[in-house]
Amino acid sequence: NSKSDNLLDHHVPYVPCSMRRNLLLTTSIIAFLLSPFTMSAASMPRKTFYRRPLPSTCVALSSPQGRQLFESALKHKGLKSFFVLMEQFTTQSEPAYCGISSLVMVLNALAVDPRRLWKGPWRWYHEELLNCCMDLEDIKKTGITLNVFVCLAKCQGLKAEKHLAEDTTLEEFRQAVESTSVEKDDGGEGFLECDDPLLVVSYNRQVIKQTGTGHFSPIAAFDKESDQVLILDTVRFKYGAHWVPLPLLFDAMLPVDPDTGKSRGYVLLSHNNVDAEYPAMPISLLLWSTKQQNPVRQQYKHFLSEKGDSAVTWDEVVDFWTKSGNNQEHIWHMVEPQLAPTDQETTNAVGAVRELTQALIPGFVSAENHCCRRNANRAINLDAEEAMFIVYLASLSLDRRTEIISSPSVEAADLTRHQLLIEADLIRTAIEVSDELAD
Repeated sequence: NSKSDNLLDHHVPYVPCSMRRNLLLTTSIIAFLLSPFTMSAASMPRKTFYRRPLPSTCVALSSPQGRQLFESALKHKGLKSFFVLMEQFTTQSEPAYCGISSLVMVLNALAVDPRRLWKGPWRWYHEELLNCCMDLEDIKKTGITLNVFVCLAKCQGLKAEKHLAEDTTLEEFRQAVESTSVEKDDGGEGFLECDDPLLVVSYNRQVIKQTGTGHFSPIAAFDKESDQVLILDTVRFKYGAHWVPLPLLFDAMLPVDPDTGKSRGYVLLSHNNVDAEYPAMPISLLLWSTKQQNPVRQQYKHFLSEKGDSAVTWDEVVDFWTKSGNNQEHIWHMVEPQLAPTDQETTNAVGAVRELTQALIPGFVSAENHCCRRNANRAINLDAEEAMFIVYLASLSLDRRTEIISSPSVEAADLTRHQLLIEADLIRTAIEVSDELAD
């Protein structure tokens, strides 16, 4: 024994065996009462769940009937989107992540390069990369609306064609499903083409007799014979992939979303942005905007609304963002420069877009009012006036900003002009949804 053990033996009096047994029993009871297994009712979860049974309105993909529907869809060439989406089928990492998890599936299915590192040397879309239009911590609490979903999609360079159920018909929705799920009879191989869209629906679960309310899911297949669609539900801890009658799913999009005052709907998502002549550039190359900057976006949106039908001028935009010339740094409260690219191709693209922007700015002279905020030592060395000019373009109609960017007096490649249009469009989208993102 050690010296301390010997000292302990000398200082502990003799205790009879019966008393020691009682002492041990009492100590055990006290330890149990203080253990995590006897927490108060207030601190204990009220109820836990392991999945949910599908209601009679739905058919599990793995069931015998679900397999028959799959065979029928295969027979009628209704699996065009299935395989690319199934390769990326994922379980959302948070209970309220159905929207961004569905978007991640689509982005990876369309082979969009995020041009940002995920882990190690790998560039790959994951939910944690979609922290732009709305903070992920807020999404964990509330989820997202259809408008925010579109904003996130556009920020990644996708063309997002939104349709509210209240503004469309059952037949138009069926056509959208067929366009994304049914192979063309053109002698092709039946694979998803690079410019083919994928479909994500936003609907109310209660209408199809499931538990919960608002939800997002990709549509992966369509069986014409039964008029049913295959939902790849990212809440796989609750429901697996399942078939739902197409008319019922349309009805589930019609109830008003209390957060927007409008119905839910569906979004057609494709990788080529505006014209097949121009390949899509996955993300904004120059600017980044976060949820924390949303109050400033709201202020600017209010400023634009006060202009009414009158187009804002460049001088008015400069006056707003410099606070009448007293603060050259105010623009950085709404946008920030992207991180500097690490590959030569993107570096060249950034340089070309900046040269075009500077050439279009009236009387541009670099004042070196560079952003000193997020990761300034790693960010693009963007001038405040360049950022203000892109915001100015975003404030104009599409026709007007296209006219400015296409000016024949400035030499630039068509792809460079197209990217500058994308930069302005992304900023405009962030401004338009600013009220919806307000706390």
